[in-house]
Amino acid sequence: MPVSPNSPNNRVHPIRPAASKLGVCGLALTALIATCLWPRDVTAKVAMTPGITGHLLVPVFVNGKGPYNFMLDTGADTSAVYAWFASQQRLPSGKTATISGATGDVEETTTRVASLSLDGRALHHLDVDTIPDRTDGVKIAGIVGADLLMERLTVMDTGCETVALLPRSMQAARLAGRSATLIEAGSIRNGKQLTLPVAVNGVAGVATLDSGARSSMINTTFANAAQIDPGSSAFRDGPPARGAVQTPIPSRIGPIGTVRFAGTTQRNVVARVVDLPVFDDAGYANGHGFNIGVDMLHAMRITLDYSARRVWIGPSRCVAK
Repeated sequence: MPVSPNSPNNRVHPIRPAASKLGVCGLALTALIATCLWPRDVTAKVAMTPGITGHLLVPVFVNGKGPYNFMLDTGADTSAVYAWFASQQRLPSGKTATISGATGDVEETTTRVASLSLDGRALHHLDVDTIPDRTDGVKIAGIVGADLLMERLTVMDTGCETVALLPRSMQAARLAGRSATLIEAGSIRNGKQLTLPVAVNGVAGVATLDSGARSSMINTTFANAAQIDPGSSAFRDGPPARGAVQTPIPSRIGPIGTVRFAGTTQRNVVARVVDLPVFDDAGYANGHGFNIGVDMLHAMRITLDYSARRVWIGPSRCVAK
């Protein structure tokens, strides 16, 4: 079920190192222990690079072949392949199904895949969604969704441009880093997506962490509550939101003010005001829906535990590129 920003199932916990009075020897010993025990960038396994569309691309093997460029999409329940890729690779057709995307639903015939793997994590014998080709003509092979990220700790570092899928037996808080903020993530109805509290100009709402969206979005109800007027001269017609199913939803783009989430504050944010059908389907608290896209995730280290519904967000371990 959906949760509100104040729900006990949607909590934010800043991680703070314990303070103590140490002598010179104690400080030296502490530094030595931290050097030996704190995880370094051995966790950075594969490249996660911005593509020409602005989406984050990762190397995926399909049926043992590849790697192919897939979009890493934390807002997608399941992985998928684009129609052109399924045809090019002569992948067998599966069953008739319905794709439910952020902008609506569309009928499809799934594609059968023997294996799909990223950073050593593999799923076998799948019927993945076959999504319509992009209208801009860019040839991305497919989408990595939450199904491939489940049962792992996913560490995305947008500054280092790396991603790693690690065993859940590892200590997520240490992987996230000392300065990370822990969010006990909420959920949306019938979905695997992770939600977190967000405030726009001091007004509370619920956000989906969506690395499959290159730009962030806010719905009209939330915008109005936050004193944002998409009809003003500061806004212009923006690119339509399309989502995986490529159904266009009109938008207005402009300055929305200050956005706070996961211990971070971003000012002078520019975002699209758009009423995605998913905002209604999910039952966001008070109708205040927000989609955190890649544009608001620069220079961050994001650690996801889908199974425990926990998210850690902190600064990147690298200088932002």
